[in-house]
Amino acid sequence: MIDEATCERLWAAARARRAELVAFAQDLIRTRSLPGEEQQIAELVAGRLRSLGYDEVDIDRAGNVIGVLRGTSGGPTVQFNAHLDHVHEGDPNQWPYPPYDGVVVDDVLYGRGACDVKGALASQVYGLVLLRDLGLRPVGDCYFTGVVQEEIGGLGAAALCQWLRTDAVVLAEATALDLRRGHRGRVGIEVRFVGRSAHASAPERGANPLFSFARFLGRLHELPHLAHPELGPSTVAPTLVRSDQVSSNVIPGVVQLVLDWRTVPGEEPETIRATVEQLALQCVEPGVRAEVQLQERVARSYRGFVLELPPTRGYVLPADHRVVRVGRSVLESVMKRRVEDGFWQFATDGGHFMVHGMATIGFAPGNEALAHTVDDSVAIADLEAAMVGYAALALALTREEAEQ
Repeated sequence: MIDEATCERLWAAARARRAELVAFAQDLIRTRSLPGEEQQIAELVAGRLRSLGYDEVDIDRAGNVIGVLRGTSGGPTVQFNAHLDHVHEGDPNQWPYPPYDGVVVDDVLYGRGACDVKGALASQVYGLVLLRDLGLRPVGDCYFTGVVQEEIGGLGAAALCQWLRTDAVVLAEATALDLRRGHRGRVGIEVRFVGRSAHASAPERGANPLFSFARFLGRLHELPHLAHPELGPSTVAPTLVRSDQVSSNVIPGVVQLVLDWRTVPGEEPETIRATVEQLALQCVEPGVRAEVQLQERVARSYRGFVLELPPTRGYVLPADHRVVRVGRSVLESVMKRRVEDGFWQFATDGGHFMVHGMATIGFAPGNEALAHTVDDSVAIADLEAAMVGYAALALALTREEAEQ
């Protein structure tokens, strides 16, 4: 896939760019970018793409950053995708190092987003630059895309799919430098038990929805789940509980529960909703009614772009798909080791791309177990290796099948 001489040149070019790569990753971590607050980091990334000589650079109407490296002769197109946002840092005192300092200790970069996914974002940006450093051009066009609001449903990716379609997508979600080819989806379900409020000193005057809620929660394990031969079974987890009261001496009138249902192919949102509703209706006590609905997700980007998001889609790209086969082969040639393919435990923007016909894989530095934790970090050596991997993928995935 990639000859030995080219591999050696890529590694040498990566070593030359290593310090610049790390400094850029630190700048990204030091730029706080919660969902809906990505303008500053978008401008930072767009500025870096311009300074590095990308052929075209733009920020679209949703606030996504797009950089283009034009190919030589119209081969398959590839998109290297990362998200600009991150989850909240929580209590800074729980972190080993301040979450937005971008500290490097013992050749490990620490900070919110180091693993998920600002380290990989930097590696993608510089991975394509390695090709320019060496005078290499992919056959097809390569895109870097930095999208907004991945952490809350994928507004940026969903908007991007409306106007940009590539033959393949390489996600920057953590894979420990192996391959990923899918994950389960996610459906959010709101279950409301509506009773009648009353003074807690006279419970007989009310209809306390907490008892119906308790019966429902105790029977949640009875709900049926589908299983996928590769992804395993779907799961459901109760996550949030709210009532309409803040006073401890008042029987609430409403109790609401949010369920996080991780789906496998074959499970449709409306079917899941109806199944949950059936159980909820079995659990209501006299004077209480149950209401079950899918969570509505309307998101607004920092540019004012508004979109109603569908449930997060899961997907499975077959192990024998060209993008998986070629990706594994070229990565093994540059990494000099066996590269495993598997599945993420969490959901990504990959489902948005797959539903529009874009074959999506994941390759990135970082351990997914560190994502969303106070130990968010990534090894500098892995950032460098990811640079080489992205450059090699750009060369290989833009060739036609017969050229591989």
